[in-house]
Amino acid sequence: MRWMVIWITVLQLGCAGSQLPETPERLDRETQALLNKVFAQDLTDTTQAVTASPEPSSGDGPRAQQLLALSPEMKEFVESIDPSLAPAQRFRRILRTLRQERFELEYDLDRTTTAAEAFALRRGNCISFAALVVALAREVGMEAHFNQVHAPMERRATSGGDGRQLVQDILHINAEVTFGWTTRVIEFNFEPRFNYRHQQLTDATVQALYLNNRALEVAREKRHEEALSMLKEALLLTPNASLLWNSLGYIHRQGGNLELAQLSYDQALELDSNNSAARRNLRNVYRLQSLRALSQSELPTDSNRGS
Repeated sequence: MRWMVIWITVLQLGCAGSQLPETPERLDRETQALLNKVFAQDLTDTTQAVTASPEPSSGDGPRAQQLLALSPEMKEFVESIDPSLAPAQRFRRILRTLRQERFELEYDLDRTTTAAEAFALRRGNCISFAALVVALAREVGMEAHFNQVHAPMERRATSGGDGRQLVQDILHINAEVTFGWTTRVIEFNFEPRFNYRHQQLTDATVQALYLNNRALEVAREKRHEEALSMLKEALLLTPNASLLWNSLGYIHRQGGNLELAQLSYDQALELDSNNSAARRNLRNVYRLQSLRALSQSELPTDSNRGS
C-alpha cells in the first residue's frame, strides 16, 4: 500500500494528525494579524496575488498553482491523442496509452512532485500521481478532483534536518474522474481501489498539503527561508489548517525563534484542540524557553564584570 506522507512534525515522541481542511477559508482580521506577526511582514499584497491568479503557472508565480500545471511535454502528449474524440473517450485512451507504455512512478515518500515533475521524472508519491491524473483529465475537458481515503493512518519516524526525530502521519490521496453519470477512482500507478470511505478535497486543500510537504522537505536541508515562504503561501490558501500551523512552529523552532514557534503551536491548538502533535511540540518549546531563561539568568551582569 503506497501512500503519501503529510508531514506532521513531532520532535521527540508520539504524534496525532489534524483534520484536513475541507474547504478554503477566507482570512479574517485576527488571522491576518497573526500571519503578519509570525511572518514578520504585511501579507495583504501577497494574499491578493494568490487569490487573483486563476491560471496555473509552470514557472514563476504561486507555487501552489504549479502542482497542476501542464508542461510542454504533457501538452504534446495530450495533443497526440485523437482530438476528434469525445472527452471521455479521449481520456480513456490517455489512460490506456500510459498503461501500454508501462508508465509508473517510482514511489518516493520523501519527495512530493508536481504533475509535470511526475510526468517527466516518473518519481513521487500518491499526491504526485493524483495531480498528474487530475491535470490530464481536465486538459481534455473532464471533471476531476482529489480524494482523501479514510484508511487507518500509518506513521513512521525519520530524522529531521537538525538531527532530531520526526514522526510523520501518512495519509492517502487519490484522484477521481467523472464519466457522465458515473465516476472512476484512479489509484497510485493504477493499483486497485481501496475499500475505504473517500472524502472529496478542494484543489486549495491539496495545494496547501503539497506546500506543507515541500516546506518540510526543504527544511531538512536547512533552507528555512524557502520553507517559510512555502508555508506562508499554504496558510494563505487554508489559514484554518491546524497541521500547517504545527509545521510553521517546527520551522520557527528550527530557526531558533521560540516566540514565533509558540505562537504557531498555540494557533494550531486553537484550531484543533485534539492536535496532540502541536501540544507535544508546544511543551518542548516551553522547556526550551525555560532553559534559555535559566541560561541568561546565569550570565554575569555589567555591574559584576571586571574593568
